[in-house]
Amino acid sequence: RRLPPAMADEQPLADVIINIHKGQGGYGIYFMQREGKVVVIKVDEGSEAQKAGVQPDDQLIAVQDNDKVLPKEDPGTAVFVTIQNYAHVLDLVRNMKHCRISFLSKGMQQFL
Repeated sequence: RRLPPAMADEQPLADVIINIHKGQGGYGIYFMQREGKVVVIKVDEGSEAQKAGVQPDDQLIAVQDNDKVLPKEDPGTAVFVTIQNYAHVLDLVRNMKHCRISFLSKGMQQFL
């Protein structure tokens, strides 16, 4: 689902926000670090992520456990992604069963 851009100064902008359940093969989204950002490099054909509009080159902004179990220090809060915490965030996502993932679309990045 696509949402209008947020105007919060302290939080990164996200225009693609999905709520997704983990399937047998994971979420069907693959990431890598590029130019100081964490971006989508592949979306599985037919995955919930693809159906929701996630595309290669979308930037990963935040993850949130919809089951409110993770992160252990503050369950259910959104964790904003940086190059420094990228590995930790991916570990969190791998352990979530139902999460909210926020992206900045490739199309929107050109305007920032």
